[in-house]
Amino acid sequence: MPDFSLSTGVLAELRGATASDPALRVATNAVTSTDVDSVTLNRAAVTAVDPTTEIKLDTLGVTDQKQSGRCWMFAGLNVFRHRIAAALNVEDFEFSEVYLQFFDKLEKANRVLRRLDELFRSGVTDPDDRLVDNLLAHAADDGGQWNYLVNLIGAYGVVPREAMGETFNSGNTAQMDARLQTALRATAWAVRESVLAAGDGVSADTTATLIESGMRDIHRILATHLGLPPERLLWQYRDKDGDFHREGEFTPAEFRDRVFGLLADGPVGDPGDRSANHVTDYLAEYVCLVDDPREENPYGAAYSVAEETNMWGTADFSYINVGAGELKRIAEASLADGEPVWFACDVNRQFAAALGIWDADLYERDALYGTTTVSGPGTSKADQMRSRESML
Repeated sequence: MPDFSLSTGVLAELRGATASDPALRVATNAVTSTDVDSVTLNRAAVTAVDPTTEIKLDTLGVTDQKQSGRCWMFAGLNVFRHRIAAALNVEDFEFSEVYLQFFDKLEKANRVLRRLDELFRSGVTDPDDRLVDNLLAHAADDGGQWNYLVNLIGAYGVVPREAMGETFNSGNTAQMDARLQTALRATAWAVRESVLAAGDGVSADTTATLIESGMRDIHRILATHLGLPPERLLWQYRDKDGDFHREGEFTPAEFRDRVFGLLADGPVGDPGDRSANHVTDYLAEYVCLVDDPREENPYGAAYSVAEETNMWGTADFSYINVGAGELKRIAEASLADGEPVWFACDVNRQFAAALGIWDADLYERDALYGTTTVSGPGTSKADQMRSRESML
């Protein structure tokens, strides 16, 4: 059998090939004193980007998710924000993201515990089972999809930012998430042990009691980090003309129905019909489109992602695979019609955050290292996805 170990001879050959390379010495001198992205930034690509755009929808202030994984929530709420601000004739308008964050975390915890209870009681108790492992590993994650937002708005309504403002932990979620994960996993493990101890005679009441106790802990942790969500709010504002508007008191559901009723192409029908189902049905009419060029996932088909939802009893995230050309056409049409585009992408690839630029040739990393990688020139998006170099 051939010896493929890193022998002394192999190591000497590798060292000789690099030590004698003057370009590598220059690269080492640069990278050991500053970060790689600064050294590899392609100036030609930066200067080639034209910052002007034909269509600009609004001039509202930027919303900031800070150090949290709430991009899906911020972007989703921003789809409607500028039209509501225009309808109210105000300088700015922002929903409270932390209000929905509270209930998103609470609902995710309930779903994970109920799903694990379902699995354990069906006989799937191995913690190394792929689904059990995934549920335990990602308990209390920040991330989400469009259907998460639809679920939350339908169930809990919305409130303006001033009714429940950001906290340190809403925008810096690491510690909060860690405490939630601990509570979730402890509860899940207690449910599993209860099922194993009882065998076929396990009582649903027994596991339900354990889950209810765990949910009380989850709620207390969330209240500690985020505060308690308002049950009612006083809504008043001053418009661009200086006129003061005292709209009165609203529940979050009433406020949702009021502001979504302002959308020119929003919920239609009887003006009095602003029920939760009515608004949720309107939000659910939005369709998520993707470009997945892998042959095994043909264009023109609809797909769903198993276990990709935040609330027990709701449908998994779904999308239609249409290709990049169709994505561009529909995005342009949406913008031309005054409709912002909610989108997700592999944001950490070829992205300069400080400059606000994405470009396929933005960083010349292979040139720095003298390498050829899977994401190098000529490598297809499909192959990058198959090799796990990139993702949807």
